[in-house]
Amino acid sequence: MPRGLSGPFRLLSKLSPTHRPSGVEAAGRLREQASSTIIGRSGRLSYLFGRLCGRLPGIVYVRHLLVAVPAESLPLMPRGYVARPLRPEELSDRRIDACARVQAQRFAAGMTCLGLFDRHGALLGVTWLGRDVHDETLFRVRFCLPSGAAWDGGLWIEEERRMSRAFTALWAGVRCWLEAEGLHRTISSIADYNAASLAAHRRLGASVIGQIVILRAGAWQCTLGGRILPRWSRWRWPEIFLPAG
Repeated sequence: MPRGLSGPFRLLSKLSPTHRPSGVEAAGRLREQASSTIIGRSGRLSYLFGRLCGRLPGIVYVRHLLVAVPAESLPLMPRGYVARPLRPEELSDRRIDACARVQAQRFAAGMTCLGLFDRHGALLGVTWLGRDVHDETLFRVRFCLPSGAAWDGGLWIEEERRMSRAFTALWAGVRCWLEAEGLHRTISSIADYNAASLAAHRRLGASVIGQIVILRAGAWQCTLGGRILPRWSRWRWPEIFLPAG
């Protein structure tokens, strides 16, 4: 018999924990490392604490980062796309990420629904933009925006178009809208564990301007963020005054 392992022993050695990782495994590990770097230790601990609270009846914990994106760092509109504000009736026969009830609430609050179209007139995506104040139902708080800033309610793109330039085009549409309104940046909230969204905003030149922490126990809520000290409330939504940039 030749020296060394042979037959089934050689196969077992290849399947041992010391085997070299495949390309898929290596890519997965790189993604995990990148995500861990982006969200940081505080993001990882916050995520674990939120999972722990989620196992307790009536307890909810969330932590979001407040990020600002300057208009001048947003891309220019690529060829073949156009963005414009939509009227409520234009969404009546279209399917987007927000249901009719949420759409009505946002329009009633004075938000602008910015739609992105291709050269054939097909709606590819939308984003919601607001001014002055934004009532966030997830947190039960009111964000008071500084002058020159708009609230970014998040972008939505048709699933089959997400690998195209539609995201770039919709951000370019946001830039055009900001310039037309005389505004110079957007502000939004992102879950501290959402590495993909944080990375995407970082590539757009975003900066973190604050955070908001919510701890909810039944009907009571403790809010921490902006310029306020920890505040317990039951029915009244606290106001968060965001810093000027």
